Amino acid sequence: MRVVQVGFGSVGRENLRQLAKRGYQLVGIVDRQEVLDGIDTAGLGFKGEPPVLETDLAKCLDSSKANIILLSTSYEPAHILDVVTKAAAAKCDVITANGIVDVVEIDPQLSQAIQRIAVEAGIRVLGVGIVPGFFSDLLPLFLTGVCADVSAIKFLDRTDFDKYGPDVMRRFGFGLSPEEFDAQAKAGTMLLFERLWQSAHFIAHQLGWPIVKTEQAKQAFVSDRERRGDYAQVKAGTVGGFSHQVVIHSTQSRRIDLEVIGYLDASGDDETPAMSVEIVGNPTFRVDLSGEVLLSSGGVTSTSARMVNSIAALAGAAPGFRATADLPVVTCRDRPSA
Repeated sequence: MRVVQVGFGSVGRENLRQLAKRGYQLVGIVDRQEVLDGIDTAGLGFKGEPPVLETDLAKCLDSSKANIILLSTSYEPAHILDVVTKAAAAKCDVITANGIVDVVEIDPQLSQAIQRIAVEAGIRVLGVGIVPGFFSDLLPLFLTGVCADVSAIKFLDRTDFDKYGPDVMRRFGFGLSPEEFDAQAKAGTMLLFERLWQSAHFIAHQLGWPIVKTEQAKQAFVSDRERRGDYAQVKAGTVGGFSHQVVIHSTQSRRIDLEVIGYLDASGDDETPAMSVEIVGNPTFRVDLSGEVLLSSGGVTSTSARMVNSIAALAGAAPGFRATADLPVVTCRDRPSA
C-alpha cells in the first residue's frame, strides 16, 4: 500500500512511525514549504525511494501513484472537500482524523458532496479519531451490546492541554477573562469541542434513536493560580480550563450525554485526567479508563493508530463516504499485507 501523508504535525509524524512499523510504503508528504524544509527523508525509517515532498497535493499524487491519503490537518470543510476531490481524480482512498466521523446532519452539504465524489470515482473516504471516533462513540456503542435495554449513555473525558501550543490555547479560551469567554460562547465563536456532536449523532444513528431535542453547555473554569504548559501559560484570574457538554434527547426519555473537560497544568483530584463511559439500562454499569491514553501524548498515538490500523479494513469496503460502523473490527493487527 502506497501512502501519502497530508499534514506533518504531531499526528502526521506519529503516522509515519506507525506506517513504517506496519510495513506500508510512504511515497509522499504534503505540507507548507517551511515544514517540508525541516524534514530529513533519510531519517524517516522507510526503505527504497524517499517520499515526494510537495506543497501541492495534486502534483504529489501524480508523481507518487499513491493508493491512500492520511489527512491529519485541522477541520476545514473546504480543505477536506478539496483533498477528497484531488484524491478522486487520482483514484486514491482517504482516511482523515480531522472531524468527519458523522456529519450527515451537522453538515449535510459536505456529507453529500463527499459521498457523491467518492462513489463516482470508486474511492472510499473514512473519518476516524478518538474523540470523536472511538472513546466517545464506538466504545459506548460496543458496550450496549451486553444490554437488554438502554435508556442513557454518559461519556466524560477530563484531559490535559499541557502539550498544546498558543493557537490551541486561544481556540479553547485559555487565558481569556471569564467575561470574554462567556461573550464568545454566547456569540457562537467559542466552538470548544464542537466535534462532540458527531459522536452524539453517530450513537443516535447507530442505535436507531430519533433525535427529539438537543442542548449544550459551555463553561469556563477560572484559575486561582498561574498555569504553565509546555508551550503556553495563563495568569491567575483568567480561564485555565473549560467544560463542553452536548446532549441529545430521544423518545421514551432516552438520553445521550457527552462531556469533555480540559485543563492546563492540572492539579488535584478534580482536575486529574480521567475518562468514563456509563450505560444506564438493563444492566446499568460504568467503565473507567486509565493510563497513558488519557494524556495528550497518548492521544496523539491513539489518533494515529486509528488511522493506520484502519487502512487494511477500509480497502475491503464499498466505495463512498464510509463510517467506522461499515468496517470490520479494526485491531492492531501485526504487519497487514501491503
